[in-house]
Amino acid sequence: MIKKLIFCVLVVMSLSACSSNEQSNQPQPTKSPEEIAKAVSGLVEERDEVQDVSFYYAQTTEQNKGKSDFYVYFSNDNGKVSDLEFVVQYIGTHQIGTNWIEIRADDQLFSINNINDYVRGSMSLYTVHEVYSSTVYRDDLKMIRAMANAEKTIIRLTGTGLYSTDIKLSKQQKQAMLNVIRAYKNAGGDRYFLGDEL
Repeated sequence: MIKKLIFCVLVVMSLSACSSNEQSNQPQPTKSPEEIAKAVSGLVEERDEVQDVSFYYAQTTEQNKGKSDFYVYFSNDNGKVSDLEFVVQYIGTHQIGTNWIEIRADDQLFSINNINDYVRGSMSLYTVHEVYSSTVYRDDLKMIRAMANAEKTIIRLTGTGLYSTDIKLSKQQKQAMLNVIRAYKNAGGDRYFLGDEL
């Protein structure tokens, strides 16, 4: 009888633990809907109705959709603000086959190497489109802030055939990166990969 009672107690405890694990795996809101709405109010929302997720970009990113760009965005999954990402987008007439990215922000030089397998590309009759995107980690956030605060920021994309092209960021593009990072922070964005850098 005592063995059955102990067994029942153990079963109930394990079921309770499983239930709490399931709840902890669900996205938890980081701030109230009103606080998030206020934080993202200056950004462009792109809604994925299938996945029920919103993505937030700067106005400048929306305006540069058909041009080469470097930008930052994040997602909001039912109040869970996360997935801060940066994107390097090349749109031109020559295929680069991007494998290396060098970024000159005034006197600082940053490198992103051996990325060929992570660059998505497409080509039409007259236009080549290559996109590299990555999660923003702590060091990436330092790099993005250096880029945004620099007087001159130049991004060089170099391919395996050593063809290269440069993207020069405007003041508006640099300010857009800071605006998105600020909105991410104010919306209670996940700091897991960013630590105290955010």
